[in-house]
Amino acid sequence: MHLADFILENMEPVLEEWEAFARTILPVTSGMTQKQLRDEAERILRHIAEDMKLEQTGDEQQAKSQGRRVRVASRGGNGSAAEAHSIERQTSGFTLLEMVSEYRALRASVIRLWTKGMPDGADPECLYQLTRFNEALDEFQTDSIVHFTKRLEHSRDLVLAVLGHDLRDPLGVIVTSATLL
Repeated sequence: MHLADFILENMEPVLEEWEAFARTILPVTSGMTQKQLRDEAERILRHIAEDMKLEQTGDEQQAKSQGRRVRVASRGGNGSAAEAHSIERQTSGFTLLEMVSEYRALRASVIRLWTKGMPDGADPECLYQLTRFNEALDEFQTDSIVHFTKRLEHSRDLVLAVLGHDLRDPLGVIVTSATLL
């Protein structure tokens, strides 16, 4: 079975494994609902399957494998599923490593479930499908990391700006007092 079709036909078992893994990221996931744990996982998987079905030239594959092409599905003007996932995870208190670990677990779950039902020995088409899956998942992971770190840097800059502003007046008083003394 083509891996993209496998993903679409076995969405629920893959999502169950995603959710089960997400529950192990404690303490941040302890109070999260099933919907929160699954977050954008289904949309990510659907986009990956769609991407795998698209024709791809050798040049496109090389650009994709080198991170020079990120084509991640948008949410009707509200950003990509990867962006939404990274925002949700960051808002929930996940670290970058915890978010990345979800993608690693997703990759392992899909491959394990897909290969479980395969006959012994992989043909070149299976290896090609596996490559396409990994490329598409890597694009989502990269997009999530980019959005996560941008929000993190923005938060850091905001804290430094507030801190700098709040310290300006007391430091001004100290400098003025020292000058007078």
